[in-house]
Amino acid sequence: MVNLRHSFFLLAGFYLTMFVPQAYAEESVTICGESWPPYLFISDDKYGKTNNSIDGIHLQNFKSISEVTGLDFKFEILPWKRCLSDVEKYVRATAPEIAIDASYNKERAEKYHFVGPLYAFGTAVFYSRQKFSDGPFSERFNRRITTIADMRDFEICGFLGWNYESYYTKHGMPRSVQIMKSRSGMQSAFSMLSHERCEVLEVHPQIVIGAMATGKLKMPTNITCHKLEGDLQKFYLMVSRNSPRATELVARLGKAINDLKSAGKWLTIGEYDNRSESRIAEAVKCL
Repeated sequence: MVNLRHSFFLLAGFYLTMFVPQAYAEESVTICGESWPPYLFISDDKYGKTNNSIDGIHLQNFKSISEVTGLDFKFEILPWKRCLSDVEKYVRATAPEIAIDASYNKERAEKYHFVGPLYAFGTAVFYSRQKFSDGPFSERFNRRITTIADMRDFEICGFLGWNYESYYTKHGMPRSVQIMKSRSGMQSAFSMLSHERCEVLEVHPQIVIGAMATGKLKMPTNITCHKLEGDLQKFYLMVSRNSPRATELVARLGKAINDLKSAGKWLTIGEYDNRSESRIAEAVKCL
């Protein structure tokens, strides 16, 4: 009798073990990222007060992914380093399992599975049309700025906390070229540019559009931009390699994203913010 009872419990435990992964596979998927408007951000109400609800392009696209995969998604906005750490460790089912809006590198690929890209964009140079009516012209290159390297002859604005090391290592700027970094965010940097405290500012137009669309930036009327040459920067999902359903998530999410894009159902930045405000349209032309 003892042996029979022992066998019964062993058999029951075996069946429970068999069914746990399948049940777990349908648990909600928590995705984390930093504030990255218009893709992911904390929205304000009509009075400009923060209502602590998360909004952005990602929510609409992942609603479509949910409809085709059956997976439920939850989003958290976290400091980027904490998001990466939580996803890498993934110690419990309620922890963030995926990081979003991530660029690829080999070091990250050892810790996370990459899915995507979700989107890709180039960069642009912003400047005052009052100072450069025909665009910033480099006497050294005898042409307008067309690449980041061409900016070396100008006074460059930037953002405190942003990494500009690639200016020197990838684009060949001499270390003597300094970046005047704003300590008060994007609005301050564009104000510096508008008042000619610097001459050029290189930034992804999507970031500028997001800041304007969410009320974080009021673009000075004398600022305009043009595209720069160079490779598009791609942004991905990163699935924790410690997730017991990592392989399944990579396959299901990858297929869903590709299918939605092929069907023309993947929301892009231009479709998300379809307002005709000229200040946003000015930056849209640089996409």
